[in-house]
Amino acid sequence: MAPIPFGSSTRGSLGLEWELFVVDAATGALAPRAPELLDALGATEDGPIVGEYLTTMIELVSGVHATVPDALAEMRALLGRVTDAAAPLGLAVLAAGTHPGARPDDATVSPGEQYATVAERNAWWGRRMLICGTHVHVGVPDVGLALPLTHFLAETAPVLLALTASSPFFTGEDTGFASQRTMLFQQLATNGLPPDQVRDWPAFEAYVADLQRAGMATKATEIRWDVRPAPKFGTVEHRVADCSPTLAELGAVAAWSQCLTEWFWRHHDADDAPPRRPAWFVRENKWRAARHGLDAQLIDAAGTPVPLRDEIDRWLAELTPIASDLGCSDALAVTTRLLTHGTSAERQRALATDGADPATITKALMAETSASLEEDL
Repeated sequence: MAPIPFGSSTRGSLGLEWELFVVDAATGALAPRAPELLDALGATEDGPIVGEYLTTMIELVSGVHATVPDALAEMRALLGRVTDAAAPLGLAVLAAGTHPGARPDDATVSPGEQYATVAERNAWWGRRMLICGTHVHVGVPDVGLALPLTHFLAETAPVLLALTASSPFFTGEDTGFASQRTMLFQQLATNGLPPDQVRDWPAFEAYVADLQRAGMATKATEIRWDVRPAPKFGTVEHRVADCSPTLAELGAVAAWSQCLTEWFWRHHDADDAPPRRPAWFVRENKWRAARHGLDAQLIDAAGTPVPLRDEIDRWLAELTPIASDLGCSDALAVTTRLLTHGTSAERQRALATDGADPATITKALMAETSASLEEDL
């Protein structure tokens, strides 16, 4: 079993990844023209704007930042570059977990061996990955804490999943789920929650070795858990969130991730870890958040159903002082707006209730993403 080196990072540092759909600016229809847009941007493989699994997607990737406002400022600048380059091509971008009306045949897999392997291995499911997410890397200076933090963030993930749910529609149909993206993404072989038995770095190294022997993966980056270690960067990557439709909501995702991580450090330092939920509670809570969003009932460590909104309130009380220390109070406070005015999934459904068709909902999402460039963050 080969050791897996874990890179160096600063405690609580941040990196953001934001996946976006490329669409026709006039109609909102998916446009398989990401390569053309990337060329117009002069993008490179290791730059801040890159291609993704499908030719209808791009990803914005920030550098390493100490604070949420700094990371968000870079993402605003990147989004501005993309929209400026897209307009002359008749293109725009749309930020949501799924495109409300698109169908799998509207997209093609991007060139490259990695993407071809994903498509071939996952067959029917691989052809339905019309999904976008938000990923947050948090710095972990001690490899011994990478897996404990991974499991802590996975256990608390239903809160973030419900707040970011933005994929109620798929192929023009209301799926009944707040996050249909979650249900699609977990079908792939190495996706989903981190296995309960992989709780420390030696166990992770053994797990990767087992996957390699079984022919399921060639490297650790092919493990696509909802929360996973990122050995190259020395981070834990929080991947459970749907794509955030606006910069303000992207900031909220970053603030939750950074504050929860800092909460974990402080309680670990004080030898005051919270009780762990059984693995099946964690799985069920994820499903409930994906299905019901903010209206879900979660199972607490004692096995008692509790409203997810109460869980959010409890965590906000814990995290608000930490957010003040970290300089992300305004970003965390966006949570209150989502609780009051609705998540993206709720906003999309409200439009449908008022008679909007998928094309109209799509254009509303495009407008939200574009308008967020002018938001006061």
